[in-house]
Amino acid sequence: MPSTHKLLIVILLFLVPPQLHAVCNRVQPGWLWNYDGEIASKYRIRMTLIFGEQDITGVYFYASQLMDIPLRGRMLDGNRLVLEEFDSAGTASARFEAEFPEKDPKSKFGDSSLQCEVIRGIWSKPGGNMIPVFLEQESGTSGSLKSRYGIIGVSNPEKLHHNSQAFWLAVKNDDRKTAAAMIRYPIRVDTGAGRKRYTTASELLTDYELIFTPRFREEISKGLPRNMFVRGEGAMLGNGQVWFGSDGRVKALNNYH
Repeated sequence: MPSTHKLLIVILLFLVPPQLHAVCNRVQPGWLWNYDGEIASKYRIRMTLIFGEQDITGVYFYASQLMDIPLRGRMLDGNRLVLEEFDSAGTASARFEAEFPEKDPKSKFGDSSLQCEVIRGIWSKPGGNMIPVFLEQESGTSGSLKSRYGIIGVSNPEKLHHNSQAFWLAVKNDDRKTAAAMIRYPIRVDTGAGRKRYTTASELLTDYELIFTPRFREEISKGLPRNMFVRGEGAMLGNGQVWFGSDGRVKALNNYH
C-alpha cells in the first residue's frame, strides 16, 4: 500500500495540472495576509496568515459560520505550506497541505508571475477524504491576530465584528430598521439622483430602496464581515461598498450608481 505522503502527491497531481511553483518570501512581522477562496469548490472561506521565517500562524473561517479556527504550521522549501487546524480543545483536528503556483489558473492576477498570491492544495481530517482548496490573496494589512483593527483604535475585534455582522445580516435579510440603526449619522449617500445627507435612521428609511438597490444589496452580501481589510478610514466590507468605524457601525456607504 502506498504511504499517506505518496498518496497525497498522487492526488495533488490529479487535482491540478502540472505547473511551476512560486517561491513565496513574505516574512513581515506585524503584517496580516488575507486570502479568500473555497474548500471543495463550494464552501467559502477566508484565511489570515502571518508568515515567519519558517513557522506560520493564522486563522480561517467559513462564510456560513463566521467563527475563527486557529491554524499553525510551517513553510517548506519556500513554495509549500502545511497548516494544522485546531479545535476548541486545542487538538489538531484537520490539515491544509498546499503550494504556491507561479501562475493563477483562475486568472484573477492575469498572466503575471506570482509569489504568494495564490494557494492551492488539499484539506483533510485524519482518516478522511482529501478535499481540494483554492485561495487567492484578498488583502494585506498591519496588525496582529488579536489586534487586527488597532490602527482605528479597536482593542476588541469581536465587538466590531458583532456590529458589522448585524448590519450585513440585516441587509441580506431586508431588515431595514436594523440596517438603518447600524449606521453612524450624519452620513452622505448617493441615492441615484445625487448625494444626500441623512441625520437620522428615520430619514434614511424614507429613501431605503433608492440607496439599497437590489444590486447594492447583492454586493454587500458578497462581502465577509469578519477579519476585514483595515486602514485609517476604517474596516472595509467587500470592495469598499461599506466602511465600518471603530464601533462596527457604518461610517460610509458607496453604492456606485
